[in-house]
Order: sequence, then structure tokens, then C-alpha cells
Amino acid sequence: MTEKASIIAKLGEQDVLLPALVQQALVANDQVKYYFSLLQTARQRAEHPGQTPSTLRAEREASGIEEPILDGVVVGAVRTGEGTYAVPHLSRILEGVRVSLEAMIRPFRITGEQGLDFEDRLRGFPCLEVGHVQDEITAEEVSAITSGDRALGDSPHLLVMDLHRALNDLLAELSNETVEGAQTYLLTDDDRDLVAAFMSGLHRTAHVKFGHPGLGTTATRVGGRLVIQNDIGLTDAHVMVIGVEGETVTITYTDVHMARLSFFQSLFEPFEVEWSDTLTRKSEGGAVRGVYHLAVGTFRAEGRATCRDFLAHLGSRVVFLIDWNRARKQLRNFVLNKDAILVLRWAAFEEVGHRGFLELGGERLVYSALDFGVRIPLRYGEPLHRILGREKTLEYLRWVLRTTSEGLARGLPRMLIQDECRAELSRYFRSAPAELLEISLAHATLLFDVAEALEVSLTARRSGTGTDRIARNAVRAKQWESEADHLVSEVRTLSRRVEEVDYFVPLVTAQDDALDFLEEGCFYSTLIPDTDYSVEVLRGLEEMIALAVASTREFIRSVTAAQYAHTGSSRDEVQDFLAAKNRVIALEQECDDAWRRLERTLIVERPDSSSLRVYAELSRMIEESTNSLMKAVYVLQDNMFVEMRR
Repeated sequence: MTEKASIIAKLGEQDVLLPALVQQALVANDQVKYYFSLLQTARQRAEHPGQTPSTLRAEREASGIEEPILDGVVVGAVRTGEGTYAVPHLSRILEGVRVSLEAMIRPFRITGEQGLDFEDRLRGFPCLEVGHVQDEITAEEVSAITSGDRALGDSPHLLVMDLHRALNDLLAELSNETVEGAQTYLLTDDDRDLVAAFMSGLHRTAHVKFGHPGLGTTATRVGGRLVIQNDIGLTDAHVMVIGVEGETVTITYTDVHMARLSFFQSLFEPFEVEWSDTLTRKSEGGAVRGVYHLAVGTFRAEGRATCRDFLAHLGSRVVFLIDWNRARKQLRNFVLNKDAILVLRWAAFEEVGHRGFLELGGERLVYSALDFGVRIPLRYGEPLHRILGREKTLEYLRWVLRTTSEGLARGLPRMLIQDECRAELSRYFRSAPAELLEISLAHATLLFDVAEALEVSLTARRSGTGTDRIARNAVRAKQWESEADHLVSEVRTLSRRVEEVDYFVPLVTAQDDALDFLEEGCFYSTLIPDTDYSVEVLRGLEEMIALAVASTREFIRSVTAAQYAHTGSSRDEVQDFLAAKNRVIALEQECDDAWRRLERTLIVERPDSSSLRVYAELSRMIEESTNSLMKAVYVLQDNMFVEMRR
């Protein structure tokens, strides 16, 4: 306390000191958290000397500690025994913790008995006593100082958390004015302008929290900088402190969820925010609730207007942190974790948020819609993207987040919004035939690639040029077969879930049989001898594979035409399908005739027995592929007519 403050206290006018003491307490709050981080990072460095440590310089400067000597603490920490560490300037760090706590307690000595309780707790920490000198520290002592787990007993860190909460309450009581809803005191006109900018962004999106507690804001001037604090939610370790000095804005952000911290850092486009290394802290005992992460972001504005714009943008992002992890976990039932975060990031940029989704039931809302619209409802934990596909699932979830948020904001009945979500999901499943045709078309394209590869291989063997392609084509055909198997799995999964699309299973099965035959043919093409091969037999095989390639091409045309040949389609579209279908059937007959001619050639040529088997198997596989395509096109025709009648 300064000499002037001492004189005022002796005169009995202590209340006038309170605003200044609160300012000092807020500074001390930032500084003691820096000291905690310094101890924990030093311990981590001592245990893992091979890692590249953070100096915590950015954190030190942001907290206002002007002692560059402390930047060498982490790199200088060494392990001296089992769970024992030598930490440079250790006594100075512990003294800093004590002095900071005393500064945070000082305002409460004026306000009443609460200050006595805080002082009693401070005296319960022997390592922080005045004059305490310590050269080494144990892992247990570091945990005892920095633990945030109340089940393990009191700690300086818990005392800081309680003091910080009490300071926020005191700030609200001290406030002598509000700026756009923020409780403020001791602000300059320039400060008010910046606070108003932050609050304008906050108010723009605050409505999407839908009654959830949080977003209370306080602001004051601490020394040479404006400090804005926002109580994001109810979690003790979820804290954001914003400092503005000149046109530089610093954000000190702590969170119990690393994923949410990374999400928050991703919300600042197009502003360039420099983030320090994220520091992870864990309380003794390894309790998840004792883990938190800290990062400091710095934005250097080019002009006052840019500074205001950034603060407004920052204020508009805070609401999207409320209940974020709960929303992520519920969305994770339907998509991969990375995609759940993508959906939440989209909701933040669109400013619809996720609280409306949670208010209307969250995951239960989607499961209810599935019960309504799907033959076999999804089980809890079964991902929706396995049925609809990734893109359509993401599209539906974005639609749900927008519809629930905007519906609640407009005051629509909850039951109506829930019914809309059911109807929309049913629409996705009603479009299943079109989607399954797209999958069938993608499979047919792979089938064409395999057929063409076999044609190239056989031509290369007969001509004796480009024979190096034969082995490569066999490898590529195997890869295409694997891709095709995934498409078959998609068709089977969706067909089980949706009414009146069962015929796609035999359709894609027949297609896949054709592909398997041709892929095996690519393998057999590698067994044809480099020399002493039969040119006549190879010409026969070329004739057959050319017909198979043509059949595959016509099958692709038939599937493409079937996409349009539904109720209401034109006569020309139906004719296109029928023409392509008939061509596939005709090509199968031509291939069958070519196969019989080749069989006669094999008997006449009488090649050696091993070559005979290779040629015979190749011809059989090509003929079987066209036969499978004929079966597939019949399945497509029968069910297309059923659909047209429906």
C-alpha cells in the first residue's frame, strides 16, 4: 500500500481506497496465474528435458510482470531426484504467489469478515510464509500449490479461484455506471467507446444462448490498460480476460476443454491473432475436472476503428462457447468428432449457434426424427453418416441447428420445430433411390475402368508393346475393386434402412460380380507367357473384352437414363433407358458367341496345358462379366417400371 493510501486509511476513510485496491487485485489475479503456470511448466521441463519448452514470456508480459530474468526459469529447471526439482528463482516465484494473494485479499479487509476468512486460508500454506526460502521443490508441493480439485483439500489455486469470483461480485457492487449493459467503473471516454464496441458484438449474438446463464461483463481501467472480463458460463476454469492497451488487444483464455480452446482460436477470421503456446495444467490425482488449458492471444490493430471492429467480433463469439462441449458430444453420435466441430464452427460463423439444438432435445431430437422416418431406427451410438453419407449428414445437421435456433428466436411452438426436423430427415430418406442410383453409377464407372484396363493389357500382350502396363493394370484393378466394395457396403446399409429400395442390393451385387470377374481377368492377364503365346487366341480375347467394355459403357448409359426415368419423365428419357438396356443384352449375346468361337480356336491351336487354362479362365471371366451386367440391367428395368407405376 502506498504512503498516500496509508494516510487515507489512518483517517478512517478506507472506502475511497476500494476501487484502487480492486484494480491492484485484478492485476495480481493475472500475475498469480502466471506464477502457477511457471511452476507447472518448470516441473514438466525437468521431467522431460528433451522437449522444447515455452519460456512463458508472453504470459509474463501480459500479466504486467517486468522481470525478464523469469524467462529462464523453465529452461533452467532440472530434476535432482525422484519427484524433486531445482527451479531457478524458486523463492522469488513463491514470494510472488504470496504477494499476489495478499493483493487480491486486500479489498476484502475493507468490506468485512470475508477478508478474514481469506487471510486464514492464506496462512494455511506454509511454503508461502514470509521469509520462506526454498531452493528445491517436489512434485507433491507443485500439485499442492496449483491443484484445482477441492476433493484434495485447499490450495493457493483454489483460493485464487474463490477470490476471483468474489472480486467479480465486488466489481458489480462498485460499478457506478453501465456501458451497454456492462458493469463499469473508473473508465475514460475512450474506454467507454471500446467497451461499447465489445458489447455491441455480444448483444448481436447473445439471444442464441436461449436463457442459459452467462455473458455478464465487467470493465475497469487497471493502470495503463482497459480490462474487460466476461463470465462465459458456470465452470470455474473457463475464464476470459481482455486487456486493451493503446491499440493492442490481449486475450487471456483458460478452458477445461482443449478442443473448445482450439475452436475458440479458429473463430477470428479475418483478424490476425497471434497465440502463444497453449499450456496444459493438471491437478494432483489426475482428475479430469482438475485439468485446464491456457493461451494468450494478441491482436495489434492498425487504427482505432480496427480495434473497435475486433472487439465487436470478439464479443460476438463468446456465446458460441456456452455448452459447446455438450453439443459436440451429442453431434458426435451422428458424425465423426472432426465433423461435429465443423458443424459447430459453421453454426458460429452463421451466428445461429447450437443452444437451440440442445434446448429442443439435442441428440434425442435427431433420434426421434429417425424413429419417424426410417424402417430400422438408428441405435444410440450408431453414426448417421454411415447411412446418409458424410456430406448429406453434415447438410442435415447444419439445417437442424439453423432451424432450431431461428425457430426458437421467432417464438415458434417447440412441437412444430421438432416436426419440421422429422419431416426434413424423411425427405433425405425419400431421396434415397436417387442417391442409390448415384452410388450404382459410381460403381459402374469403376467397373468400366477395370474392363478398359484388361483391354489395354490384352492388346499390349498381343502387340508386344507396352507390356510393362500389364502388371500395373492388375494392381490398379485390385484397388478399384476395393473402392467398389465400399460402395456395395453403402448400398446394403442404406437399403436396409429405407422402404422400397431393396432392389438396389441385387442390382449392385450383379454389378460387383461383373467387376470381380474382370478384376480376376486382369490378374490372369499377368500369367500369359511373354513368348510362345497364341496370337489367334489373343485376338479372340480382344474381341471379347471389346464387347465387355462396350457392354459396360451401355450399362452406364442405362443407369444414367434410369435417374430420370421415374414418374413424370418424358417418353424420350424412357426410350433412352430401354435402348441402353437392349444394347447391354445384345452385347451379352455377342460376347457369348465370341466365347464359343474362342473355345473352338483353343481346341484347334492345342497350346500347352498351362496356357490353355489361363486362356480358358480369361475367356470365361469376360463372358461371365457381360452375363452379370445383363442380370443387373434386368433388375434395373423391372424396378424402374414398378417405380413409374407407383
